[in-house]
Amino acid sequence: MRAKHVVVIGGGIGGMCVARVLSDHFERVTLIERDELPEGAAHRKGVPQSRHPHALLDRGRRELSALFPGFEASMRERGGLDLDAALELAVLNPEGWAKRRHTGHEMLLGSRLLIESVVRDRIKKNQRIKLVEGTDVTGLLTAPGDTSRVTGVEIRKASDSTVSRIEADLVVDCTGRNSRAPEWLKRLGYPEVEVEVVDAEAGYSTCWYQAPPADARPASWWWKGVFLNPSAKPKRDEDYYFALILPIEGDRFLLTLASWGGRVLPSDHESFAALCARLRSPIVAEALAISKPISSIFHRKGMQNIWRHYEKWPGPAGFISIADAVCAFNPIYAQGMTSASVCSQILGTVLGEMDPTDAKFPAALFQRQAEFVKQPWSMSVARDRAALGQSSGADGAMGGEAWERILREGGGVPVIAEALFNVINLNRPPESLMTDTEFLAAVNEIMQRPPRPPLDPEQVPPYPPAEIAN
Repeated sequence: MRAKHVVVIGGGIGGMCVARVLSDHFERVTLIERDELPEGAAHRKGVPQSRHPHALLDRGRRELSALFPGFEASMRERGGLDLDAALELAVLNPEGWAKRRHTGHEMLLGSRLLIESVVRDRIKKNQRIKLVEGTDVTGLLTAPGDTSRVTGVEIRKASDSTVSRIEADLVVDCTGRNSRAPEWLKRLGYPEVEVEVVDAEAGYSTCWYQAPPADARPASWWWKGVFLNPSAKPKRDEDYYFALILPIEGDRFLLTLASWGGRVLPSDHESFAALCARLRSPIVAEALAISKPISSIFHRKGMQNIWRHYEKWPGPAGFISIADAVCAFNPIYAQGMTSASVCSQILGTVLGEMDPTDAKFPAALFQRQAEFVKQPWSMSVARDRAALGQSSGADGAMGGEAWERILREGGGVPVIAEALFNVINLNRPPESLMTDTEFLAAVNEIMQRPPRPPLDPEQVPPYPPAEIAN
């Protein structure tokens, strides 16, 4: 083992996944986090998004379970919930209510706080990983007179502003969408990293609730969660919003209201309840009315899709950037934690093929990572543009009128539904559908018949049907 010590910057989900992978290839892993980390599942300053819903896609659940054996069991022991979304989530699509179906696919739900705490407990037990808290990285180190290789980081302790240095064979940036690494690299004389941004001016507001006791819930509430999409034929401002009720541990749920295009979002309980009362279905407002709010209203903007194209950039040896420090998506689509876990596994694959001290190692990693992140990137960008009415065939994966029709009319066709499930959950790339003969035959059958006209909004029932289609 030629490389002995690696520094990972950022102690979130991505940083912890990366540290876990690196512990198989380095003698020592130093994981540096700006925050003082809480004991248990609690909010911290550096993760403001923890106040909003988080979901592990199917691939993310499997990748985390592979990295951290026992992850799923620990989640359930601490209150994590299994949810068959097609069966137990009441979904109001743009054209009407989705039919309930058994699919055999279950989501593992819990707050971001719970997910992070379960992973962090396993990191703390790893003897090769040293967690350094309350410490800010302020720059990258190189050898005197030689900026061709990064040799460590400069750090500052939050408690007393003490500045010191940590030497390393490799430095890994896992600091997310607000990464300062491009600034540090510019100081060393490297060109700016090309940045691609697609901004749908999305935002959301979230409130935490204590769910009502089981005997206080209407008998018609077969659902465990609710997802209301914007209307296919919006007539009122409220028709452009979506709402999500997602259950989490502790018999609680998160209620989020979101939209695109810079629309106004509620910032207090009164305006939050007022918008819920005007949504396409009364189901959300009725749930809110018999539940107890246990938080203030958390509001978030700044949800652009951002891709720093390190794969096109001539950088130094000894430095790499991973996951959403490279490519961050609109968090509405729940791709972040899954992408981070996959990118960490890609890092493990490249480490198995190359010496991390090799000057060609960063370029190889960046190229391999770019091949993966283009999958969630293309879907996030296409959906954002569609939400703004800018969808076209040029959007690629899941974009354009043909895709909109496949998504609208193919959800009840098993072969289409299964294929789309695996694409959306990052189990397979969208382009693989173009060589899937069963999928193409089912799509062709849909496209050969006249388009199904969308229901008039006035004809959509106010409540989801309880019947199960299969």
